[in-house]
Amino acid sequence: MTTDATTAATRRVRTFCRICEVHCGLVAEVAPPEAPGGAEHVVAVHPDREHPVSEGYCCVKGLGLGALHHDPARLDVPLKRVDGELVPISWEQANAEIGSRIRALVDAHGPRSIAMYQGNPTFFSMSGTLMSTAFLEALGSPNLYASHSIDVNTKFHVSTAMFGSSLAQPVPDLTRTGFFLCLGSNPLVSQMSVMTVADAAGVLGSVVDRGGRVVVVDPRRTETAKRVGEHVPIRPGTDAYLLAAILHTVVSDPACVAGLDLARARRVARGVDEAVAAVRDWTPERAAAVTGIDADRIRELARAYAASSVAAGGPGAAAYCSTGVNMGPFGSLCAWLIHVLNLLTGNLDAAGGLLVPRGAFDALKLASLAGLGGFDEHRTLDGRWHRVAGTFPVGALASQITADHPERVRALVVTAGNPVHSVPGGELTTALPQLDLLVCVDIYRNETAAYADYVLPATDMLERSDFPASHQPLQLVPHAQWTDRVVEPLGERRTEWRIFSDLARASGVGVVGTTPVHLMGLLDRTVGPVLRRLHRRVPAVPQVGPELLLAALLRWGRRTTLAQLRRRPEGVLLPPTGPGSFLGRRVATSDGLVDLAPPDLLADLDRLAAYEPALSRPGVLRLVGRRDRRSHNSWMHANPHIRQPDGNRALMHPADASSRGIDVDVEVEVRGAAGSVRLPVSVTEDVAPGVVVVPHGWGHASHGAERARSMAGVNVNEAIPGGTQHLEPVSGQAIMLAHEVDVRPA
Repeated sequence: MTTDATTAATRRVRTFCRICEVHCGLVAEVAPPEAPGGAEHVVAVHPDREHPVSEGYCCVKGLGLGALHHDPARLDVPLKRVDGELVPISWEQANAEIGSRIRALVDAHGPRSIAMYQGNPTFFSMSGTLMSTAFLEALGSPNLYASHSIDVNTKFHVSTAMFGSSLAQPVPDLTRTGFFLCLGSNPLVSQMSVMTVADAAGVLGSVVDRGGRVVVVDPRRTETAKRVGEHVPIRPGTDAYLLAAILHTVVSDPACVAGLDLARARRVARGVDEAVAAVRDWTPERAAAVTGIDADRIRELARAYAASSVAAGGPGAAAYCSTGVNMGPFGSLCAWLIHVLNLLTGNLDAAGGLLVPRGAFDALKLASLAGLGGFDEHRTLDGRWHRVAGTFPVGALASQITADHPERVRALVVTAGNPVHSVPGGELTTALPQLDLLVCVDIYRNETAAYADYVLPATDMLERSDFPASHQPLQLVPHAQWTDRVVEPLGERRTEWRIFSDLARASGVGVVGTTPVHLMGLLDRTVGPVLRRLHRRVPAVPQVGPELLLAALLRWGRRTTLAQLRRRPEGVLLPPTGPGSFLGRRVATSDGLVDLAPPDLLADLDRLAAYEPALSRPGVLRLVGRRDRRSHNSWMHANPHIRQPDGNRALMHPADASSRGIDVDVEVEVRGAAGSVRLPVSVTEDVAPGVVVVPHGWGHASHGAERARSMAGVNVNEAIPGGTQHLEPVSGQAIMLAHEVDVRPA
């Protein structure tokens, strides 16, 4: 372990947080066992002021990792359902029984009978991502589902269609840009999604300090909009109309002509003329009727964006959207329009615009060499849904379980996720009891585990070594950091690497397949114990498993080495991402050109036009969400260190509340197409008329996580329609926002 010298009684261990994309540097203060043979105690967790990027910044969630580690409500032993109750069993029994049942299902019904769901924390664990995916691959099943089809599938689909890989995610160059157009994001509360930037509030403030503009487009005057830049209120679900009108203005208004670089665009992309023609009829006046934003305001935004663009000789401009747009009805169109706007104005792959980072190793190049990252041939049983970033839409999972088909899903492994709570509509509560086998791998029991046959205890982030591999291509400031485990796992908790390695072996597929991580699993079981003992004496000895694989990847990337990261436990800065390093060089399409006119996205403009009357209808209330700094999606509510708010509350504009006879701080019923929820309401002018705000992730009902269950709050997904008929048709993204709702006093 990488330890700073302190007193004889305690040691200070550098590590980093793995809750969100920022990966803030941390220092854990660890006390020795109180009795011989006991466990060390994590006394406190502090921000690491010597971290080269976060520089002492950290939110409250990361500081609570010690309490998370020691929480007595944590899963510490494997559990099996016997006569309706989950009872402790040994790892040997759990592996043998699960492996035998999976093998029997594969033999009887084929590999497609097995499916896996990866929750959000999976992608913040290098070992979890690699080995859980490899386990399913070894079984021969394509049925991988993941949480990103709840909140970010749109971006992954569009990047694959335009750039050839879901890994190509342009990152706004906030350190130099002169105009930042931010849609559906609240960085002061939740940092930034699909982008790694520490202290987003401070970084955005620096844009304004140097004379630039930050424009926050959101139905609510968010915490970000109150502190930084300008707020442009917009009706829920209408961002695509605004972006189409901005792009229309940029390509047709003589005042914007200097901000266009069509010659460059034609050198690096195809479909330029088709993309320009596609927005010909989307005027600011047309958008104003739907969005509620004045046409002159739309023109002003377009002209200011063009004037700041690289093509016009400005400092650069960057348009960006996050979950508040992704989760709406037209998230894919928004992502496409943003990329087209950024490229035509010379801002994509340019200083002050947007860059496509490499990280410690070029994941784009690696994926291309391995034949990964693009679309593949796999489809759901009905042929309707394709895989995005290697996974099917989780909104289609219930239909694949209940389908009258010989290859329907009969066994599901859920790792670090809670789809029963997170997926709208409630179809999974009907589907999961029809499974022959449900296995949950997690750190707490949750609503999904209530249906599980087996629940397996995983390690938390202080109990495992790690490297932020999934987020290397997303860093505004490229850097790398390795952490050894801070403390030994408590109870019988195991790393995902070992869990899925053992399950693969028990299922009869130990090292079958082509993925190198299977070999790592074999090494872990054979020489791993010896090397771990050696490593404790000689830290330079690599541990078998993810560490050995990472060492090879870093050598291939030639930007840092594992040895260097061990010498610099606070992390190291990597060479900055240079402009001109993506277009014409690393685009992963077959011809190396960006596709500005993917057919499925052009076709979706017809759906956008058809939606206009509904979204323009007056007097309608539409639902949006929001986040809280102290929680993260559906988890962190069980952490005893973090004082949570009094559940979730609905927010409404005073005029909407008054017209419905709703007083301040009373309980209301929010009714949607799938059902209703009751919760307190706050009346505020921060919310635009016609908007109801209800945070997601609350309303826990799981036995075994009593603290989360005891909190006030409701699960808004009970009011949101689910199933395949409510997926965004381009990407399979669950449509979670902009649904019409009715709100009345309860």
